[in-house]
Parts: sequence; C-alpha cells; structure tokens
Amino acid sequence: MPRTEFVRTTTILLCLALASGSCGRHLSDAVSPNVNRAASRATLEEGQGPQRLVVAMLAPGTVAGEELAQFGGEIVEYRAAEGLVSLRAGPSMTDDDLMSALAGDPRFVAVEPERWFETAEARQRSFAFDDGLGSAQTYAEQPAGRSIGLDRAHTASLGSGVRVAILDTGADLTHPALQGAIVGGWDFVDSDPDPSDEANGIDDDEDGFVDDAYGHGTHVAGIVHLVAPSAELLVVRVLDSEGRGSLFQVAAGVRWAVSHGARVINLSLGSLSSSTTLEHALAEAEEQGVVVVTSAGNWGAEQPVEYPASSQHVFAVAAVDTGGVPADFTSRGPYVALSAPGVGVRSAYPGGLYRLWSGTSMSAPFVAGSAALLASQHPEWGPGDVRQQLSMTAGPIVDAPPNTMGAGRLDAGTAVAPMLISDEPEPDPEDIRPN
Repeated sequence: MPRTEFVRTTTILLCLALASGSCGRHLSDAVSPNVNRAASRATLEEGQGPQRLVVAMLAPGTVAGEELAQFGGEIVEYRAAEGLVSLRAGPSMTDDDLMSALAGDPRFVAVEPERWFETAEARQRSFAFDDGLGSAQTYAEQPAGRSIGLDRAHTASLGSGVRVAILDTGADLTHPALQGAIVGGWDFVDSDPDPSDEANGIDDDEDGFVDDAYGHGTHVAGIVHLVAPSAELLVVRVLDSEGRGSLFQVAAGVRWAVSHGARVINLSLGSLSSSTTLEHALAEAEEQGVVVVTSAGNWGAEQPVEYPASSQHVFAVAAVDTGGVPADFTSRGPYVALSAPGVGVRSAYPGGLYRLWSGTSMSAPFVAGSAALLASQHPEWGPGDVRQQLSMTAGPIVDAPPNTMGAGRLDAGTAVAPMLISDEPEPDPEDIRPN
C-alpha cells in the first residue's frame, strides 16, 4: 500500500478509535499490521548491523590507539570517554578471527558483532497522526495524563533537580513544549553536539518508507516533560530518522548519559538479540543509581522478546489504553515490569506541532517521567526503591492474563502523592502545565 494511502487509512482508524473511547482495540490494526512483523524480524537478527563491524568495550583505564593494529583490525570509530571502539577486520582475517583475538585480551570486557537497534514503531509501521486538534492545551490536558493521576502527582513533585536522558532520534530543540527543559545532549549518529531530530528525505533502509521514525525522539521527550515538567532533559541521538541505531551508538549513549548526570534513562528501542556490551553498560548504570526504562515492543504477543526489555537491569513497559485495557499491539510477558498509556498519546512533534502516536515507545516515557518525580522527591532512593514504589502502587489491568503486563497500570498519583486524599479538588491545570 502506498504510504499516503496507509497514513490516510490509519488516521481515519485513529479518529474512530478516539471517538469510540476504546483506542486500545481499534487502533492496533493500524499501528502494527501483521503483514509487517515477519519481514521486519529478519532485519534485527544478530550480526546484521550497519556494516560488518566488531564492537569492543574496553576495560576501565584502557586506551585504544595504534596498539590495536596488532590485532589486524582497522578502527572505524573510537569513543575514549565511553570506552568503546568499533573495528573492521583486516583483509587477511575474518570477523571471527578478529573477535577471537580481542576476546583473549584482558583489556576488553566485551567483544561482539555490530547490530541494529530499532524503534518498535518504525518496525511495525506506526506513524504519528495529526487529528487536527493538536495544541499545547490538548497536550497538557490529555486523557493519558489523567489516567495515571498526573495532576495528583504534581502536587507532590515536578521532577526538579533530576536529569532524564532520552536516547532516541534526537529532539526538536526549539519546540515550545521543550523550551527551558533541555540542558544538554550529543549526537552519536553524526558525532556532533547537535542532537536535533532530523529528516533527510531518503529511504535509508530501503523498506519503502522515508524517515519512518522522524519525530519519534521529540514525541518521547514531550511525554517525559509532560510527566516531569521540571526535570532536566538530556537529548542523546542514537537513532537515525529511520529509527535505527547501531549497538556502538546505543551503548555509547548509555555511558554518555550516566557520565553527564542522568538519574533516569529512557530507551524506546530494541533488538531481537541480546548484547554483552550493552548489558555491561546497563549494569554500570544501575550500579550508579540510574533507573533505566525501556519499551517492551509492539509484537502483540509474548514472543519474540526484545532486548534490552529482557535485561534484568531495566524496567520494561507494556502499553494499555486510558481505560487500562492492554493494547492489541503490545508485547507482553513475565519480563514486563509495568504498563502505561501507549494508545493515541499526544505529544510534541517537530515544527512546534503536537501529534498522536501509539506504541510501547510512548508508554516507556510515562514511567521514566514518573521515576523522575520519585527521584526528585526521594533523592536517597536507588533504582530498586523507585521500581518498587511504582510497582506497589500500580492499578489493575483489564482482561490481561496473569504475569503478562507487569505489576499493573502506572498510577503516578498514588506513587508520588500516596497521602493525598483522592477526592480533594484537582489543582488548577494552569499551575502545573508544562512550559
């Protein structure tokens, strides 16, 4: 189906879903058509990275350089601050030869083939929608926020003093909703200090769609800011406009975020193969007191399970609609920690716009923002304390099999302001509306 026709059809479906009030069941066919799942799965197999490269994580204090020539590999990219190097095998050796040589050297704690990470929405063809109602007001007062008790949460915390790193496609740094919130960032795709959310007008992955994920990072950043309007945002571009990024970029982004003071990291991305390199980075982040939140995926079933959602060092989030009904497209299973709104979520979009998007990528930043509220309120808490509070205060899920949607539906109001009597008057939205 041509993209214009697809977008027109899914937009109509979205509007019908919003009008009916049961978005989770009506929208799913539009955001994750089954026809795309099998084809997209092959693009995420181990070893099918952006090039035939090898990624190595250096032990602390190790310096890469000319000494790497002894292994017969050519340095493609080296990030000294993040302790990562990307290499290409020399003409007289194979990738396996290079990995074996590196793995036998104590200066490297992880060595593996390069691979792609991707947003679930780009993979399952979920695009941002314009229903004609987007505005700063409809963004700030949307049903998704009310469904998690956001007004109540904001009476106790706004996330001040906490840095949240968004590892994604970048962000529209000039968007009105994000003004004053972004305090830093880096672009690991173009290797420069400008992490802007950019479209290049080219079908780089040759899947028939141009800039599939353009605006994804802006949308995710807007959700974090909606939930934690006083939190400081670090925009880390690790994905291109197709929604794809390499293991090297994602692992470097995690380490960069930790070293730049992130207390919470949002990873709305995934791969079908796990990574020793990224697992090391995630473990380090947890040890440093960082809460890492990731999307569960949009496979609509318990299999396949994406990584890093399957990692023990992250908080994997599934999607429900505003009524607490699991979205048909959401991945689910015992690895899921919590569920949050992910159907028809309105947030910032490049160009000063506000659009709707569906997917677990939208669910994760609701939890990341809530984690920031708790981290601000309880600076002494570690990741385990934050996760426990969000899990213990979660609300019920409607019609979900046991152990598939985590501890329940995110209830930020109860988690952050548990002593507030629920029938007290709601605060004036003008007092808590994001900038």
